[in-house]
Amino acid sequence: MKIISIRAFALFAASALICASGVATPILIGNKNVTAEKIDAATIKSIFLGKKVAWDGAGRITLAVLKGGPVAEEYFKSAVEMTVSAFNNHWRRLAMTGGGTAPKSFEKEEELRKFVAETPGAVGFVDSANADNSVVVLKPAS
Repeated sequence: MKIISIRAFALFAASALICASGVATPILIGNKNVTAEKIDAATIKSIFLGKKVAWDGAGRITLAVLKGGPVAEEYFKSAVEMTVSAFNNHWRRLAMTGGGTAPKSFEKEEELRKFVAETPGAVGFVDSANADNSVVVLKPAS
């Protein structure tokens, strides 16, 4: 039987805590002018795939996404049923065939949130810990 040193155990415990606290919980956010919109899972998927391009009462939809990372992976997997790579390939094909303009991409969640807050009709996603009162959280209708 192998004995684990206290140092190795402490390192393992610390890394386990970091991993557990790093779980992404992405949420959909929108500009404050889209608060009255009815949104369901099918509508969210249509927006992210470029099939729905205008809000019913708030003008054109401007889509903002993260370029990658755990929040993007989790959001695309749950809301669009794609990986980040598949999503990017989808938009490349649309752009090449004239079927749409790729979403505005951001490296940092803070930049994405600020863009959504300042752009009428904008929608995007961030980790729930990074949402603030400058945007609205759009919860899918059941």
